[in-house]
Amino acid sequence: MKKRKKLLFLLVAAAVILLVWGLSTLITPQQLQQALASTGALAPVCYMGLFVLLPAFFFPVAVLALAGGLLFGLWWGSVYTFIGALLNCALMFWLSRNVGRSQVQRLVARKLSAQWQQRLQLASGKEGFVLLIILRLIPAVPYNLINYTFGLTEISFSSYMLASAIGIIPGTFIFINIGDKTLEAGSPSFWLAIVLLILLLAVTGALGKKLFPSQKQKDTQKIGEQK
Repeated sequence: MKKRKKLLFLLVAAAVILLVWGLSTLITPQQLQQALASTGALAPVCYMGLFVLLPAFFFPVAVLALAGGLLFGLWWGSVYTFIGALLNCALMFWLSRNVGRSQVQRLVARKLSAQWQQRLQLASGKEGFVLLIILRLIPAVPYNLINYTFGLTEISFSSYMLASAIGIIPGTFIFINIGDKTLEAGSPSFWLAIVLLILLLAVTGALGKKLFPSQKQKDTQKIGEQK
């Protein structure tokens, strides 16, 4: 009976992933914003609900965030996105640790390099807390994969949630700000939003290289130490 339930869960999850993937290739932030706006006073609840559920099936978080900025503006868009993202972090962590652990392990083995896997295996205590904050800051690191991967580590749920809350604030503000300024394309505030995104990419890119140096960087570092 347990095997049947697990198989049913996996089949349903696979079907939803395919559906969400199909939608993600067709839906733009503007279309999503219009759909949410049509719900009237329920728009904030619907938006946060989508943010809780869709990333678990690998719907692009950026599409949701840009739609939130378009619809709710910078302040409320950031608030609703922050709440939805945190609830999603909790959901995906719980699914990874308690429901689909073996499936997540296979996903991580397929998606992450051996270097990343080795580093994340040690993600516990203070080091894991700091590592998670940094990874949350880097837009190039898939948000969805972080959630599932940390469910496999030894980090506590409370530490995971606190680090996630700290780490998602800058990216949330920047992407919501871009969504908010999309209708003002060409204005000084729009270009400022783009500059903030470029700065985030540059700073976090440097952090990523420091965290996970290439083999060439490692060899150069060894030569320097030998000298």
